Parts: sequence; structure tokens; C-alpha cells
Amino acid sequence: MLRNGIRYISSSIVSLKGSRSYVNRKTGRGCGNSVLPRFEWRYDKVQMSTQPKLRVLCLHGYRQCDQSFRQKTGSTRKLVKSLADFEFVNGSHSVAVDEHLPTSRAWWFSNAGAMSFSSREQTDVVVGFDESVEAVVKFIEENGPFDGLLGFSQGASMVHLLIAKAQLGEIKLPGIRFAIFFSGFLSLSSTHDYLTSLRIKDFPSLHVFGDADEIVARPKSEKLADQFEVPPLRIAHDGGHLVPAMSKHKEKIAGFMKEQLDNIITA
Repeated sequence: MLRNGIRYISSSIVSLKGSRSYVNRKTGRGCGNSVLPRFEWRYDKVQMSTQPKLRVLCLHGYRQCDQSFRQKTGSTRKLVKSLADFEFVNGSHSVAVDEHLPTSRAWWFSNAGAMSFSSREQTDVVVGFDESVEAVVKFIEENGPFDGLLGFSQGASMVHLLIAKAQLGEIKLPGIRFAIFFSGFLSLSSTHDYLTSLRIKDFPSLHVFGDADEIVARPKSEKLADQFEVPPLRIAHDGGHLVPAMSKHKEKIAGFMKEQLDNIITA
């Protein structure tokens, strides 16, 4: 059940009448010392409990896809499974260098000739960006509400650009109140200058970056974090360009998620 963008998970604690009278709902057969008639249920009591959870939409990196990113974030999601549910959206464009395999997707391209992308490339090209914006907005409209966005690498840059466009009133991101960035960076396309120079107001954020990241160096991720007026939570790890195991930082990431959940509940 959804309420104010937050999913409430119901759980039941059921006791069946009579000693060891446990019944298979599909077959109607029991185990132990007794078998109840087919589809006859005898409950002594049902105790219901509800727990609110955040809904977070995740955007993968360049040359990844929704399913591969789901796998790469498994350990992180497990740390906060009691606080949030995560859903994944696929990039709008296939990548030529990978022979347009369905597992290799992009949000936009910085090189129109090669139809490729590099976070280091100074360019005025953003091939496919508008289509990706429309696709994410549509996904949110059809599958939301969501409470936050999460992105990795190009997906993190895409999350930032979406937030900036929403702040300027160019698009609507209903319910989105916070963001999480892994190996994020500011787009180097001059077409995005008016977005990357914008100060992001009233928007909590968490930024995770690696000291050994050779694709998106830590200073680039720090520069993205600097664009947020609400002091961002920053977590540095000793790994490279990846979503790291976050067990060392469980208290920080769980605390951030708990704070966002509390803010939404009390809003």
C-alpha cells in the first residue's frame, strides 16, 4: 500500500487452531498430527504491523543496464532494506561500441560521430539527452511516486541534471526530495552549463566517491557535491569506479535514509 509516496509493508503473525495444524494454502493438506479440510482455515489471531519505507529510483552508469546495476547495488541495498525499496530504470539508448547489446545502455552521448560518451570530454554535444529526460519523467509518472533518486557515474550526472531542470521548472519530479550519488560528476557539455552552474536548494544529498577512481576522480565528485546548498553527506572509500561494499559506512548511509524517511513522515 502506498501512502504519501511511502510504501507500507504489512506483515501477519498467524496461529492456526489446534496443535501442529499447519496447512498448505495451495493443496489444503496439513502436516504434523492433523489435516484440515481443503481451503478451511482456522485462525486464532492475526496481528498486523506496518512499517513505512522509502521508494528510490536508480539510474545506472554508462554501458550498464537496469538489471546489471541491480546486481551491483545488492550489498548496499541490503544494508537499508528495512528503510527503502529500490527500483531501476533502463537507459534510453543502446551503445554502438558494444554492438547495441541490450545490456549496454546510455543516457546521452558526448561524441556524435562515434555515438559514445566520456566524462572527461569537453563538448557541446548531448545526443539523446532530451529523450532520456522524457523517458525518466514518464517512468516516474507511471510507476511513482518515488521519494528519492540514486545514480552511478553517468546515471549520477543524469540525476543531478534532472534535479536542476526540476528546480528551474522545466520538468516535474513529483515527490522527489533527496538524492544519492555514486561516482558523480558535473556534465562537461556546454549545453548543460546553465544546469551545472545552478545552486541546488533545499535538497538533501549523499555523495560516495573513491580515492582510487581513475574514471571519475574524487575532486570531480566533490565539485558536484559543492553545488548543493544543504550540506551534503560525503563518504570516501579506497576503491575505484564502482559501487563499493558499504558495510563500513552502514551507520552513515542508514542514518541518512532514516533522516529522509522521518522528514517525509512528519512533513
